[in-house]
Order: sequence, then structure tokens, then C-alpha cells
Amino acid sequence: MDISQYMGMFLEESREHLQTLNNCLLDLENDPGSLSVLDEIFRSAHTIKGMSATMGFTTIAELTHEMENVLDLLRKGTLPANDDITDTLFKCVDTLEQLVENVASNSDNPIEIKPLISKLTAIARGDFSAAPKSQAALPVIDQSEAEVTSVDPIKLDDTEINVVRAAKKQGMECYEVHIDLRAGCLLKSARAYMIMNALEELGEVIKSIPAVDDLEKENFDYSFQVVIVTGVDSERIESTVTSISEVENVTVVSSVISDIVQKSLQNAISQSESAVSSEKKSARDKTEKPSVNENNVHVADKKLKSGQSVRVDIDKLDSLLNLVGELVINKTRLEQIGLTHRLAELVETIEQMDRVTTDLQAVVMKVRMVPVGQVFNRFPRMVRDLSRELNKEVNLIIQGEETELDRTVIDEIGDPLVHLLRNSIDHGIEQPAERQAKGKNPVGEIRLIARHEGNNVIIMVEDDGKGINADIIKQKALEKGLITQAEADKFEPSEAIRLVFLPGFSTADTVTDVSGRGVGMDAVKTKIESLGGMVDVETKINEGSKFKIRLPLTLAIIQALLVRVCDEIYAIPLGAIDSTINITPENIKTIQNQEVILLRGQIIPIVRLANVLNVPDTCVHNQDELFVVIVHMGEHRAGIIVDTLIGQQEIVIKSMGKLLAGIKVIAGATILGNGQVALILDVGALKQ
Repeated sequence: MDISQYMGMFLEESREHLQTLNNCLLDLENDPGSLSVLDEIFRSAHTIKGMSATMGFTTIAELTHEMENVLDLLRKGTLPANDDITDTLFKCVDTLEQLVENVASNSDNPIEIKPLISKLTAIARGDFSAAPKSQAALPVIDQSEAEVTSVDPIKLDDTEINVVRAAKKQGMECYEVHIDLRAGCLLKSARAYMIMNALEELGEVIKSIPAVDDLEKENFDYSFQVVIVTGVDSERIESTVTSISEVENVTVVSSVISDIVQKSLQNAISQSESAVSSEKKSARDKTEKPSVNENNVHVADKKLKSGQSVRVDIDKLDSLLNLVGELVINKTRLEQIGLTHRLAELVETIEQMDRVTTDLQAVVMKVRMVPVGQVFNRFPRMVRDLSRELNKEVNLIIQGEETELDRTVIDEIGDPLVHLLRNSIDHGIEQPAERQAKGKNPVGEIRLIARHEGNNVIIMVEDDGKGINADIIKQKALEKGLITQAEADKFEPSEAIRLVFLPGFSTADTVTDVSGRGVGMDAVKTKIESLGGMVDVETKINEGSKFKIRLPLTLAIIQALLVRVCDEIYAIPLGAIDSTINITPENIKTIQNQEVILLRGQIIPIVRLANVLNVPDTCVHNQDELFVVIVHMGEHRAGIIVDTLIGQQEIVIKSMGKLLAGIKVIAGATILGNGQVALILDVGALKQ
């Protein structure tokens, strides 16, 4: 069988499970006794092991197998989830990530796993008899009341426990059946189906791990577990399952939950029965007045969610978006033809086409939207590691991770956010002793926030650290020759703070492998601006700093204002425009060699677009009236003087290509309805 066709699925699902492992290990550090977290970690490691073994990646399978041995002991409570164990598991996850990326890049670079294997083996074989057990998620049971077995007890939910109770009343027993199929078994799902059928003939199967759907889809290695209530004994169950071909081993034990129900939870049972009778009475009362069946609604929702998503290659979505873009361009062209020739029937058809195209465009854009949580969820681990390295205590709070952005933007914002977070931890958050001396909580706080704001998404990185001192920023910039003394004297504090975005700026006296406040900030600014966004910073001494990133929802199709300068047409993104006004030449004043106008009490600098773009002055200008487009760049505003305002139009952004890349004033190009190419202006880069 050719398994190469499954490579994409293997890589994507492995990365998802590795991210789950990272998140769950962080949860385990905070709550070492959580069995639900341990179960989730075990499931992810087990899935990676099964997939890698099937694909033939033995190194990955070997490492995850050793991880399973340790995780199994953690779930049983034989080992405590201490710092040494969690650190080792974190190192395993890091190594697995490297191994998976080696597979993705088809790299032959060897990664040594023997030290980790030795460490895991030592942990699994060590004497931890004196260590406290992780029993937080299980009821406290006297050893005389429950059978102690060598297998991991299966956790049942309330509904399943009620089934066990009912079976006990009828004289039946509850057993856990642990089945190991023969290694190399090719028809795992068929064998699992035969085993489940055989068990159903002996009693009622109330739970399987993994679930039945996963067993049918072969989403398991060579082992699975089943909980059955039956009237037959354990020997009969074992002999029945063992008789099935390719079953390597069968272990049948009395369920711990069964013993708990029998001996330790009598009071709880009586309370439950009381509650059930109360609920029945309530149900009888409700029958007198019809209402929505909440249980049915819940089940319906669950069915709707099942199987309602598919994995689609991002290249296919890009192609689909390009086709929609071409459709938008031709729709605009048809509109112009209809208006020019006054063809009523064509105009009516175009109106209907416009509605369909708009709906299609909206659907395609939504399909490309993904939550920023896909980027955010990798940062808790980074913050944890870096804060430990710097001997600081930092609490990362993430808000708005469900906020959606275009996939192309999501793929690009990870590195800028890494820079900002590392700088906040390294030079924003103080050492615990210093924070206490200032009357602060010794544990620093960093907030990573995302939210929608109009047609943009705002992402903020806030810390409650020491803030940025404007005087120090100016002094460092002077020392590095980035500004002159005359410029430094003119800077307001808010302007001085923005010097951190200058290339080569840093407040660090020595370069470290972590960061300095400002190291990489020019890269952050460049990347964000290349995405059509803006970045700004606010700070207060001893209160903290806030970096604010504004990004467009999408980089593909936008609303723009078309303007004319002489014979050339340009597009200004509508999201950057505040308003348009008409002025006379007398309204323009000059302050320090800069043309400005006074608009509602605020001084607005003026940019003559013809001068910035070096447009040949071959047209006749109206000297009595000037058109000004007021745009904003972060917190700043400017007025762009143009010859004519053409109107608002939906445009498709096209790349300028490598030959014209790097022209700061131009963000891209678009094709107009008449086939003419219009350049899209980057208002953030406009200068007089």
C-alpha cells in the first residue's frame, strides 16, 4: 500500500497533537493531579505513536512509546507529576516537533533520542513508592474496598456509572477488557468489529477507548479497552475474545468503579435516587405545559457538528480566491459597459450578478478566515520557558483567540508577536524582588489580546512592567548615531518612544540570545506594514507598555477610493480614509517648511501626491478648488491633495512582483473595469 498519499494528513494531525501536548503539559504543571489532562496527553501521544508506526517513522514511534510508559504510571498515580517529569516530557515534545519537521522537509539530519529514552526508562523504573500519589480526580477509596489491579482503571461518566448501578441491582458485574492485537495486524478495524460483536453477545458494552467511531476508522494503535456489564464471568469473556484471530493478549479485570458503586458510594446512590425522583416529579409537572425538549436540541446540535468539516489545501483556497477576484474585475467591467451603452437588460442582469458575486466573495472570504488562536496557542509554552530562563514569574493572559483573520495574514504574524512577547518578558517585566520593592505583584502579567475593529483586527501585547523611559530611548539613539542632538531636543516623549522601531536600535548594553527592548522592533514594523497594517506603542513608567497592531481582515479584495492625479489613477484603501474635503489654496499654511491645514481645530500636514510620485505636470489644474483625502496612519493624520475624486470601488489586490518589490509608497496594483492598471497607495509610507 502506498502510504505517501497520507503524508499531508500525517503532518497536519501530528502538529495538532503536538500543540495539544504542549497545552496539556502546561495545564499539568498547574494541576499535577488532573486525570482528565493526563488522559488527553496520553491520547495525543498514543495517536502520534500509532500514526508514525503506520507511516514507518520508527524513531517517532519509539519515543512516543517510552512516553506512554511514563504517562501510564502518572495516570495510575504510581508516579507524581513533578517538575522533573514534566520538564522531561516537554523535552520529548520538542524533540518530536523536530522529528516531524524533518519528515516535512525530507531532511536526513539525525536527531538523537537515546538520552531521552534513557531518561524516560529511568523514570518508569525508579522507586517512587514514597512519593505522593496523584489521586485528585478519583474518589478516595480504602484499598480493602476496591480491587487493586495492574491495569489502568477506565474513567466513566455519570451516565455510564448509572448503567453500572442498574446492572449491579440485577446481579450483573462490570468488567474492563484490555485487548492487544498482534503487531502488524492489517485489518485492525475488522478485528475490533468482531471483538465488539462477540462482547455484545455476552452483555452490554457501555464504553470503549478509543470510541467506536475511531475503532472503525482504525484511529488506534494495536490496543483498545472496553467496559462491559454482563452476567457471565471473566474467564468466559477472556476465552471468547482470545478465540478471535490476531488477538495477542486479553486482560479482564473487575471494574474499580463497580466496586466503588458496590461498597463506597451508597450514600451518594441514595441521594442520586432522591434527585431522580425529584426530577421525575418535575418532568410530570412540565408535561402539563409543553416546552422545548432540551435534550433533543443538544443531540441535534451534536449531529450537525459531526462530519461537517473537511480539510482543504490552502493552495486550492488561493486558486478559488483568485477566480473570485477575476469575477469581481469582470463584473466591474460589465457594469461600465452597461452604463456606457445604456443597455437596460444588461444593467438588470448585472445587478443580479452583483448580488451573487458579493455573496460568493463573502463565502470565500469566510472559508479563508481562521481564528488567531492558531497562532496564540503556541505562546504559553514560549512564555513559560523564557520566564524560567530569566528567573522571572510571568502569567500570560490570552483574550479574543476566537477572533478571525485571513489565512495569509495568520501565517505571517507569528514572528512579530514572538518579538513583542520576548521583549516584554526580557525588558518589560521586572525581577520578582524588584516588583515587590515597587509594591507590585511579584508575578508579572502579559496580556495578548485580539479583537475586531471595523474592517481591521487589533492585536495588543500589554505588560505591567517598568515601561519605556523616553529619555533613555533618546540617549541610546544619540549614542548609536540614529538621530542628532537637534532632533532629540524636538522630540515629544510619545515621539521618542517610537524610536524603538528604528533599524539597529536597542537599549541593551550587551547583546543576548533573548532580546533587548527594541531588538527586532524594526523587523516587527516592516513585517506588519508589509501586511498593510500598522504598529504603535504606548507606555507609562512603572505601569507597563502596550504594543498595538492594526491589521486588515484580508489582503485580497478591499474597498478603495479611486483618485486621479493628472492622467494617472490611484487607489487609496478605504480603511485608511477618515474623510474627503474641498479646500482653496488660501487654506494651506506653512509651518517649519511643512504645508498644513487647520481642520476642526487640528493641524493636519498636507502631502501633494503629484510631488511624492513624481507625476509629470502635464494637465491643467483648477486653482480655485483642491480635493483633499484625509487619511490616518496609526494615531496620526495627513491630507493627500489629488486632482479628482473618482469614487469608491471594490478592488482586487495584485502583487507587483519581485521586480517592483520594495517600492514603499506602492502597496500593490489592481485592474480596473476598463482593463487599466491602477496602483494602490500605502498611506503609511507617504512623505512630503
